[in-house]
Amino acid sequence: MSKTRRIRVGVVGAGGGAGSGMVWAARTSEEMELVAVAEVSEEKRKKLTSELSVPVYGDYQELLARNDIDLIVNATPNWVHAEVATAALKSGKHVFSEKPMAMNPREVANLLRVEKESGRVLQINFEMRYSLMSRRIKEIIEAGELGEVKNIHFVHNCGGTGFVKKSGDWRADPAKVGGYFIEEGCHRLDLFRYYLGCDPESILAVPAPNLRGPDGWHRGYREPACTLCFFPGGKLAQLTTIQHLGVYPVEVPGMEPELGHEYEIKIVGSDGGLRADFWRAFIQVVYFGGEEGNTRLKRTESYQGLPLNVLHHDSRGFFLDFGRRLLEDKPPLVNAEDSARTMAAVFAAESSMVLGQPVAVDYSFISDLS
Repeated sequence: MSKTRRIRVGVVGAGGGAGSGMVWAARTSEEMELVAVAEVSEEKRKKLTSELSVPVYGDYQELLARNDIDLIVNATPNWVHAEVATAALKSGKHVFSEKPMAMNPREVANLLRVEKESGRVLQINFEMRYSLMSRRIKEIIEAGELGEVKNIHFVHNCGGTGFVKKSGDWRADPAKVGGYFIEEGCHRLDLFRYYLGCDPESILAVPAPNLRGPDGWHRGYREPACTLCFFPGGKLAQLTTIQHLGVYPVEVPGMEPELGHEYEIKIVGSDGGLRADFWRAFIQVVYFGGEEGNTRLKRTESYQGLPLNVLHHDSRGFFLDFGRRLLEDKPPLVNAEDSARTMAAVFAAESSMVLGQPVAVDYSFISDLS
């Protein structure tokens, strides 16, 4: 793709939170041009029409029928992701799609096949990989400061928005949201693969207690209390989840302190370890010194003052990076098959929650296409 022109962008689901963010990113980028958008909600379409100087469609197929768009942003709800991404690829467009990639292995396998046949590029928005602190952690690992990484512990205090499902919220419908790992936990499983550089063999996900009965969840799924991901060579990654209000509020401006929502990760290797708090914006690196291997502080890196979404959920940066790579004829930072392998782990975790036992991760729907 020529460097002399900009990437021409269309956004499907432009009226939602993720979609509106991508509309703004495309409008303010020197390397992109917003051509048109689609939004199923009539109320949101009216708002978009008053704010934008581009066509606003009610049917995304009308958007895909245009021949002046290079890249489609798929910011639709979970259960529509595969449908829209498949149609966009078949129409000859590149696709930047919100996670999850799809709702089941069959849909993921079909997306991989369609991408290959289309000659276009699909990237899933696993933006935590691109975000500043995640990339810095990966740099520390690859520099060998921790030795061989063996153990990861991610703590996710989910925050709380009440015990009652919101009327009209598609995330309250299990058939539309999919489950905790499909909706939220996919980010954490993706980071485990990213940091360890390999794929989990099996996963055990233990459901969290029902604080107010089986229907006392603000979304259409029960959250896990603990998720153990077993990797080759005895390596382990675990996700601990505390639901609702978490443990204590995070007093950081702009990060919904009343919800107690926060992330922290600890990574331990043969020679040292690190602790990163994504919202308090620091990384602490330790090493195992002397013959006895005592834990000693090596340094603390502070990222305070930087925009918080840049630190841990930089969807805008990831999107712009994808567009830039298309202009330069470079492969995406995270290709579709890589994302499909994360989804294989996601589906195993969802199955484990239901079965109450470890589940082997099935990658056959990916390898069958190779």
